[in-house]
Amino acid sequence: MFLKEPIVCRKPKYEIVDTGIKEPVKVALTGDWHISRIVSDRQRQILERALREMRPDVIILQGDLFDTPDAFDDTGLVAKMKKSLKCCTKIAPTVMVLGNHDQIRPVHKPPVSRADYMDRLRKGVLQEWRRLCEGCGVKLLTDEWFEVKGLRIFGMLQDPEAYYCGPNKKGENIVEMRRHIKELENEGILKFDPGKIYWFAAHAPINELYKMTELGGFRVFSFGHTHGGCVPIIVDLIVDVCGGHGGIVAPFMKWFPRRFMRGREALPGGANYIVNTGMVMTQDSAPRPLHYINCLKAAEVTEVIIK
Repeated sequence: MFLKEPIVCRKPKYEIVDTGIKEPVKVALTGDWHISRIVSDRQRQILERALREMRPDVIILQGDLFDTPDAFDDTGLVAKMKKSLKCCTKIAPTVMVLGNHDQIRPVHKPPVSRADYMDRLRKGVLQEWRRLCEGCGVKLLTDEWFEVKGLRIFGMLQDPEAYYCGPNKKGENIVEMRRHIKELENEGILKFDPGKIYWFAAHAPINELYKMTELGGFRVFSFGHTHGGCVPIIVDLIVDVCGGHGGIVAPFMKWFPRRFMRGREALPGGANYIVNTGMVMTQDSAPRPLHYINCLKAAEVTEVIIK
């Protein structure tokens, strides 16, 4: 059980049926690439192979594509990112939401206020992401919509200081999240028309989202961020040996969370939560022969068919 061929890429497949959509839509989810000096080109090869096998109608990148936005100062890492983005856009229309690692440089101190932070974000790294995405044919969704075959995808810009760790860095700041979503509703951005299916994409799963009446029109919520609960690594090993996949805690999340760690969960009212565990901290990146012990998780590209 210890010495077995590693699962280089998991490809979970979920179907959402009885939606009334005229034509089936296939969605591929990936993210948490955390591209840095230690991420090899093999990651892109695994990603491209999985996407070509799926042949999706649209690809959603769930954020944390760079390990730090300081990578914009490294021409080699920018070139690596461009290759990964273009391998997606050659296969299907591709949209992206920003993750916390895409926005915050390690040297940054927490902003005095959310308004100050958002102002600096829009004038700085957000513009760098826009230029990069436009050059690669990727649609960056920052509180914006994208439509394909009757499926309307809304990508939300999450403020990592407000949404990931809250004022005391101990959990989700639901107050700020609710305020932001209410602002979107008041501005007329969150509108729902009959005859279409609505998909909400963001980086970090927030447990209270599906309870917000303003988001009641969404059929699917998709996220990344958790890495499937792959922290700490030794727990991955124990859980994998027992027949599971991944650890028991994820960044900024509680121990033994009941949901929103990985996979799909059907929620009251018919909504679906789907969390992609991403492509970082994977078996493929482990030194040989440690990868045969499955001490790290498999890369993951999720397939969702709506029909």
